[in-house]
Parts: sequence; structure tokens; C-alpha cells
Amino acid sequence: MPTEGIREQIPITNVLSELNTNWETDNVAKPSIIEMAGSATTDATRIDLNKGDYLIGRPGSPSLEEIPIGNWKYVNRMYNIEVELQTKDSRQRLYNLMREVRKLCHSRRHSMDNFQRLQFLNFTEAVGEQLRIWTGTIQLQVVNNGVLAEIT
Repeated sequence: MPTEGIREQIPITNVLSELNTNWETDNVAKPSIIEMAGSATTDATRIDLNKGDYLIGRPGSPSLEEIPIGNWKYVNRMYNIEVELQTKDSRQRLYNLMREVRKLCHSRRHSMDNFQRLQFLNFTEAVGEQLRIWTGTIQLQVVNNGVLAEIT
């Protein structure tokens, strides 16, 4: 039986939409929110931090974890997402951006239509070779527990 009408959810798109829609600019100005996607070219993604901060979302590793429950009729599904923050303003600005993402994950943890829960897992500040550019990576996860496994 063809399943062309059934579509798998794309968690990164859903999460970035949630962040973009609910970002509170009173707390910290909204960064440019972009989704890292595959490309037919080998050109590097270019961003201009002179125009503002960036939030770049991409699938985490592994992108999907599935844990069977009992007799394997039901499963718990966890989709991992990485969000990279970049700013040239200051380390404090980087942490303010991270705080807004964390706050949105906590306040909207059960608000997404396609997933039962949005979770903030951790934040890692990156110290690179570039001076006066602050970056960090946030690990997020969206979860659907106790869902029917596809049995055909």
C-alpha cells in the first residue's frame, strides 16, 4: 500500500517556526533565524554579523532516536536539533540569546501541534580562532512518547 500521502514531520522546521513566531523582542532583539539545508553547490553559508545576530538551526546527531516500548507496538521518538547562535556584540549578548531560546523551550514545551514536548538539553559556548565573535550551540529535542510504530 503506497504511503505517499503520509508525511514525516520535519522537526527543525517546526522548532524554528516556533522560535520565530514566539520570540519576545523586549527581552533581546530577534536574530536572523535560518535553517541550514543541503545544497547542490559547495558554497559555504555566508552570514553578515554586521547586520545582526544569527540563529542557525540544523538537525542534531542522531536526528532521530526511537526506543520501543514492551512488545514493540509503541515507541518513544526523540528528534535532536542543534541551534547555533552567533553574535559580534558580546558574550553577554550570546548568553541573552541563549536565555531567550531556553525560556521559549520551557514556556512552550507542550505548545507544538506535531510533538508532545520541546526540551532544552544543553548549551555549549564555542571559543574559536575568530576574535570578537561569540558563538554557542544549543541542543534541543522534540519528543513523541508512546506513539504507534508503523506496522504494515
